[in-house]
Amino acid sequence: MGNIIETSFSFMDWSVNLKHSLLIMILMGVFSWVVGRRFKTLKTTDKPGIFLGLVIMAISTLNGFIKSYYGVKWKKYAPLLFTILFYLMIANTANLWGLATPLSNINIALAFSLFAIIVIQGAGLVVKKPWQRIKDLSSPNPILFPINLFGELSTPTAMGLRLFGNILSGAVISALFYAFFGPGVIGNLLSVTITTALLHPIFTVFFGAIQAFVYFMLLTIFLSMVIDQSDATSQQT
Repeated sequence: MGNIIETSFSFMDWSVNLKHSLLIMILMGVFSWVVGRRFKTLKTTDKPGIFLGLVIMAISTLNGFIKSYYGVKWKKYAPLLFTILFYLMIANTANLWGLATPLSNINIALAFSLFAIIVIQGAGLVVKKPWQRIKDLSSPNPILFPINLFGELSTPTAMGLRLFGNILSGAVISALFYAFFGPGVIGNLLSVTITTALLHPIFTVFFGAIQAFVYFMLLTIFLSMVIDQSDATSQQT
């Protein structure tokens, strides 16, 4: 009968979405290293160029946003949250550069769900004592523990599935527009102008960048809620 479940760790057997996701992470690492080197060589008396100025403005804006949720603890969580937003902004708009969008693969989307569960619940267990976390999930009655636990796990799971659904729906809508404005309908030149030069960037940026920011917002809010509850509990005890 053969193997019912066949597992392969060969790079050639990876999906194109996973391969392009790895490529995006490598490019992010190279970009971060180059920009970091530029900042290290920048003196306090130097005036940053347009590129470095935009980077500084973007990081300052995000730091201010994260600080409003985490207070004095914002430096612990800002690098993680910024990295997630940076990756999703590139990954969700990857087809602008001829790459496959990683989050259109259900497996990668579920990996983001698992990531959100580990980060949120892990932060709750680290900031609080495990026993206190169990008591919180058992409030106001221990019989509600399974329901509260399901609620804690279902929301992060839905976050990854939301990414998958919206990215996939954006691809479907783009395909419908490509079919509607096909060369046989309005001519080759006008078709390329409307679909490739106009509609494709609009739908890619709209569905991709917006969903990246939504995931970033949800992760920021739910993670801060766990931390705030932990602080409140520690102050009471």
